[in-house]
Amino acid sequence: MKLFQNKIVVGGICIFIAAVFAFVLLPGINKSKGMTVSVIKLQTDIAAGTKIEESMLKAVEVGAYGLPESVIKDKDQIIGKYTKEALHPDEMLLSGGFSDYAADDKLDKIMEQGKKLAAVTVSSNAASVANHIKAGDLVSIYCYIDGNTVAYHELKSLEVYSVENSESVNVEQVSDDNGEKRAETITLAVTEEQAVKLVYAEYSGKLHVVFEKRGGLQ
Repeated sequence: MKLFQNKIVVGGICIFIAAVFAFVLLPGINKSKGMTVSVIKLQTDIAAGTKIEESMLKAVEVGAYGLPESVIKDKDQIIGKYTKEALHPDEMLLSGGFSDYAADDKLDKIMEQGKKLAAVTVSSNAASVANHIKAGDLVSIYCYIDGNTVAYHELKSLEVYSVENSESVNVEQVSDDNGEKRAETITLAVTEEQAVKLVYAEYSGKLHVVFEKRGGLQ
């Protein structure tokens, strides 16, 4: 008799739980699934490092159920910020995918000055000033062409953005016992005119870097 009564109690509890789920929880879940919310999406594909403008964005109604908390619902959250990676119109835009800078504070300032980044090859330890060049230094680039050394006025007082080894790793991030520290390329902040002359010099002969000043442009 006691066993029978226990089964009735357990059965009653199960029926009660099923009723709560069927008449309270399930309708709430279905209701939330049917709700929509306006989120922000892109009009077209954009590349990493792109500054977001209002014309790139559109509001789209989507189902509210299961949306991440960080989904962008207001254009003002991301207008003026930069994308951390390439994005597409069908993607949900999340707050973690945007930054106040294109890549970092230093690069952002270079871009605000209307400059670009261009890398040149240094063929020897001597050509890279025996690895004494650091980011922020001012250098001049000389070109050795057909037995003559040429100094272009456009390639003087260029600011070094970074110095990379043969594996394109910043040498300042390489320890003495873990990786190659010899400079293979030097990345410079340049104007359009300087970039054109730099490419010409790169393919016309061998380049030699001459140190001018530590600390960069003020």
